[in-house]
Amino acid sequence: MALVLFGVNHKQAGIELREKISLQKEESELILKELLHEEGIEECFLFSTCNRTELYAICQKSSELTHHFLNSLQKVKNTRLDEKILEICYTMEEEDAVKHLFRVVAGLDSMVLGETEILGQVKEAYYHCSDNSYTGAYLHNLCQTALSTGKMVHTQTALGQHAVSFGYAAAEVAKKIFSSLEKHTLLVIGTGEMAKLTLQNLFELGAGEVIVATRSQEKGLELAKRFQGRTINLTHLENGLQEADVIICATNAPHYIVSRERMCACLSPEREHSLLLIDLGVPRNIEPQVGSLPGVHLYNLDDIQDIIAENLEHRKAEASKAEVIIESQVESFARWYHRQRVIPHITSLRHKAEKTRQQKMEQFASKLSSLSAKDQETVDKLTRSLVNELLRDPVLNMKDLSLEPDYEEAEKYIQKILGL
Repeated sequence: MALVLFGVNHKQAGIELREKISLQKEESELILKELLHEEGIEECFLFSTCNRTELYAICQKSSELTHHFLNSLQKVKNTRLDEKILEICYTMEEEDAVKHLFRVVAGLDSMVLGETEILGQVKEAYYHCSDNSYTGAYLHNLCQTALSTGKMVHTQTALGQHAVSFGYAAAEVAKKIFSSLEKHTLLVIGTGEMAKLTLQNLFELGAGEVIVATRSQEKGLELAKRFQGRTINLTHLENGLQEADVIICATNAPHYIVSRERMCACLSPEREHSLLLIDLGVPRNIEPQVGSLPGVHLYNLDDIQDIIAENLEHRKAEASKAEVIIESQVESFARWYHRQRVIPHITSLRHKAEKTRQQKMEQFASKLSSLSAKDQETVDKLTRSLVNELLRDPVLNMKDLSLEPDYEEAEKYIQKILGL
């Protein structure tokens, strides 16, 4: 069995492909259940965000994992994926997979260097997989170590302290289009974290009014109150589209919420201001053709990426410090991971030695019966101590051998010499 990673992210895949394989919680659930029914797959951990979908597994062959995952994905999505996906996806094994996950959680592999949102997303996915027993001892330790590594990076470096985020980038876009937002209205569709952060950055530019459009009245009222705004139900979205000058759309909807036709019906010929739409959804929430309408500026996640670069230099210096922490954590996990290979042999050896000790104690039971209870207890402790002392060097040597690159060959001799 080996630790294998299969993934697709924003570096190789454009938004069109990422939105095809972006998974909702229910879809991830179906895929995980199906994968763990396959022979040779022992443990699974899967998480999917707007910028990446990654599967970690303890399995026999990486090629089989890829095959099973893509088949399950196509079945759940009810779609046919182009075989070219194999050219842009990545597979990693063992320490390479470990290091990749640690860098992801630390924000070093993100579209926005040092962002902290991914830490919470991985944590939520791990808790779900753990609660449903999709992860076992190996992936449990991997995820726990990854999360602690992410926290170490963000507390021991200044990687996440500079203003580089989607919200910050959105504010930069708004400043280019509008000299001021003081007399303009902001409409946010959705109440998730990305929507909140983006709204916060735009509101700080001095927005005149905030409208929150959502199906959840409770969440909508909570968010609107925070920005002294008001709410509307999504069934009356047209009212908000007609009033707004800046529209932030960030929902989990699998379809377009704002179509070109819908937008055309809401645009008044007498409109004096430009209209800025920021689509943070994956799949996209705003039909791309909306951007071709007169006076309309449409930005999606990939567009925002190009704007973010300006403030990255501050974080790059901190990234090197983060890499040092990650290398240390990878090394520590790798030692634990490889030592698990000898645990069954160590357990067998201890059981064998204890069985032999007990047999000898029973063999000499009649001779020991004349001893006092205290002396018999002393003999028992002495024999246990003797066994432990005799096993000490073989156990330590086996643990050391487990870290060697040629351990598989040495394992044959371990079993033969110790009669396991």
